[in-house]
Amino acid sequence: MSVKETIMQILKEVKPTMNLENVTDIIDGGYLDSLGIMTLISELSERYDFDIDIDWITPENFNSVDAMVALIERIKS
Repeated sequence: MSVKETIMQILKEVKPTMNLENVTDIIDGGYLDSLGIMTLISELSERYDFDIDIDWITPENFNSVDAMVALIERIKS
């Protein structure tokens, strides 16, 4: 499964009634509340076996699926 597919799967678990694939303001637009954000971060950390540094938890890194993919790719490399 690709990183994007994994993120989409997690987002569907966190927000089952919404398709957030093309949304570019997931955080700024309030699509995820603080619990949803923490669940997303926890799931990403668990699935990719690394900690997401507090400094990386910014709207720029989590406002879109593409931004999250880029973050994960940077962390993995």
